[in-house]
Amino acid sequence: MHGTIGVAPANLEVRSALVPDAHGGNMDTPEMRAGVTCYLGVNVEGAQLSLGDRHARQGEGEACGVAVECAMNTVVIVELLKGISTPWPRIESDTHITSTGSARPLEDALRISQLDLVQWLVRDYGFSELDAYQFATQTVESPLANVCDTNYTCVAKIRKEWLPARETHRGLHARLRETATSLS
Repeated sequence: MHGTIGVAPANLEVRSALVPDAHGGNMDTPEMRAGVTCYLGVNVEGAQLSLGDRHARQGEGEACGVAVECAMNTVVIVELLKGISTPWPRIESDTHITSTGSARPLEDALRISQLDLVQWLVRDYGFSELDAYQFATQTVESPLANVCDTNYTCVAKIRKEWLPARETHRGLHARLRETATSLS
């Protein structure tokens, strides 16, 4: 998995890649593994994508800041989806949709991830806002990603099998999985 993936922050702010936030950064979530699609909002022309901090293994929360760090060869496919808002990093796998939130205190990181997931359910899955809140409350999984960085990161994820059959982010995950399969 990659602990760090992100783009340049908004407002021409200069930030260390170690600080996770709305632009990504060192989120340290085991969800960022082979076969997933990561959606990041573009804040500056060219996005300034950054990727690193390779982990062979990391426990949920990375409590003391030490994963099993390793060298890694990574193949990345980048595609720009114009007109789709992604306020916080989102991850889609074959089985889950996942929203991230990074902040201090930890409760704020949790709230951000939950709210972003609710907004995703409303936008792409046809839920009303109140129905999305109730559905998320009954189905969400909320593992900690990291509690060792300047900002903490929480994720909120829901199994796709429990969602209405809908396309999200213009079906990008399915198209990228198809492309990756044809390349291997």
